[in-house]
Amino acid sequence: MYYDCAVKLARLKQAKDEAEKDVALYRSHMETEYQNKISKTSGSSGNTGKKLEEETEMKIKALTESTSKVSKEIIDMLMKHITSVRI
Repeated sequence: MYYDCAVKLARLKQAKDEAEKDVALYRSHMETEYQNKISKTSGSSGNTGKKLEEETEMKIKALTESTSKVSKEIIDMLMKHITSVRI
């Protein structure tokens, strides 16, 4: 009876050790996947920020060009309305 109990305890200890190894391996695998996802996300967010900055610069340039084209017309129109006298 004592021998049976010792065998059971040894088997339980062995099963526990194997389970702990499996858990450690799984945890290591999940951590690696997590780190890979973080590195991919971080890299793409940097690209996204750069892309947004380029788009903003292009829009600002387009707005500046369009305002410079129509600014003379607007000034002429304003001068015409300001200098005209209604009687």
